Amino acid sequence: MIFDEYITQTKRYEKYMPVSKAPSTITKEQAAEDLTELAYLINNRYCGKEYWEKQGIDFDLCYREISDFISACDEIYISDFCRKIHLSFNKGIVDNHFSFASPLTGRLVFSKQYSAYFADFVVEKEEDVFKVIKSDDDTVKIGSVVSGENCFYKTLSPKNRKYFLVGCRSFDNVKSIQLNIDNKPRDISVHRCRAIEKHEQFDVCMQLKTQDSVNIYRSNCCDYVNGLNEKTDFIALGEKHRNDKILVLDYLSNQGGYNRITREFIKGLNDYVHCEEHCAKLLSPVTENKDCYREWIIEKSQPYNTESGKFNGTLIMLINGDTASSGETAVLYARSLKHLILIGENSMGCNTFGNVASYSLKNSKIIARIPNVINLCGDPDDCAEGKGFTPDYWVDSTDVQNEVLMWIKENFDL
Repeated sequence: MIFDEYITQTKRYEKYMPVSKAPSTITKEQAAEDLTELAYLINNRYCGKEYWEKQGIDFDLCYREISDFISACDEIYISDFCRKIHLSFNKGIVDNHFSFASPLTGRLVFSKQYSAYFADFVVEKEEDVFKVIKSDDDTVKIGSVVSGENCFYKTLSPKNRKYFLVGCRSFDNVKSIQLNIDNKPRDISVHRCRAIEKHEQFDVCMQLKTQDSVNIYRSNCCDYVNGLNEKTDFIALGEKHRNDKILVLDYLSNQGGYNRITREFIKGLNDYVHCEEHCAKLLSPVTENKDCYREWIIEKSQPYNTESGKFNGTLIMLINGDTASSGETAVLYARSLKHLILIGENSMGCNTFGNVASYSLKNSKIIARIPNVINLCGDPDDCAEGKGFTPDYWVDSTDVQNEVLMWIKENFDL
C-alpha cells in the first residue's frame, strides 16, 4: 500500500489524556482586553519608553492604531494581532532586547544595526593622499588615488604605515557608494563587512589555544559550557596570564550570558576590574508585583582607574556585529586594562536597554519581552543601541583571528 512507509497498524491506547490546542483566533473583546494589558505593561515596565517619546514616537498613537485594527475586525487572528502590535511600534525604535512573539509569527524584534560596508580594495595614506595598494575590484587599479567624505576606516598595517578600508556605515543594506577615483566620480560596489561570518555551530566559552606564542581565548558566548560551570575559578584562570605580553580574547559573535565570566577573568589578569556603566532601573507595580510608585533608581559609576591594574601587557579583543549584551559588557570590563585594542567591526549595540522579562498576554498568549534597565557608558555614544563599540582597527575578513595573528607577528616583539 502506498502508505506502508508512513503508518502502522491500529493500536489501542490505555486512556484518553486531555490536551489543550493553541487557539488561532480571539474575539474583539479579548483583543481589547489584551491591548489594555499590553499598554499597562509597556507604560510600567519598558525602560525605553520615555527616551523614544523624546525621539518623536507617540506611544498613545501606537495604542490607538492597534485599537482601530481591533475595531475593524470581526474575529482576530492572533498572528495578525501580533504583527499589528509590532508594526504599530516599529516607527524608529532601535532596541535589540524589546520584542513580541506568537506561535505563528515567531519573535518580532526592533533590532537594527549600523553596519559597515566596504569596497574590495585597501588604500594607504601618505601625507593627505590615499592610494590603492591592494585591489580585488577589477575596476579600481593599484596606484589609483581615492577621495571621499567619511569613507576611510583604519585597518591593520605594518609598522610605520597607515592602511585603510574604504566604505560607509548604514542602518540600511548598501550595494554601492560614490567615491572619487583619480578625481573622477564613480559608483563603487561595496559588501557587508566579512568579519560578521560565524565559524561554530555550537557554544564555546573560554576555550584556550596557543598559536605563534600567543594565547587566545575563544568565546562565542558567556555561558557555562564545554566543562565550565558556575564554580569555575575564572580569577585563577586570568592570573595565569599576568606576564603575557599579548593576550587575545576572541569574542567574535559572542551574544552574551553571564557577566561574571569575563569580569572575574579580568580581575585575575589585572587585579583591578571595573565597568564604567551608569544604570537607571525602572520600578513600578509591574516590576515589584505590588502597589507602589512608578520611579527610577539611578546608580552612577566611577571612572576607570587603569593605573591601579597589574597587567602591563596588551589585551586584544576581537568583536563583530554579533558581539552583544554581556559580550559588550565584556568590552567595558576589558577597559580596566592599561592597554586594550579592539579589532574586527563594530559590536551589535545591544546593551542600552536590558534586564528583560517575558509576559504572556491573557487571551492571545502573545509574548512581550520588555526590558526595564538603562545602561549607559561614561560616554553614551561609545556603545549606542544598534551602533555598538567601534573597533580601533577594522578587519574585512572571514578569518579575523588569523589576520590579527599575522599583524601581531609584524608589530610586536614576542
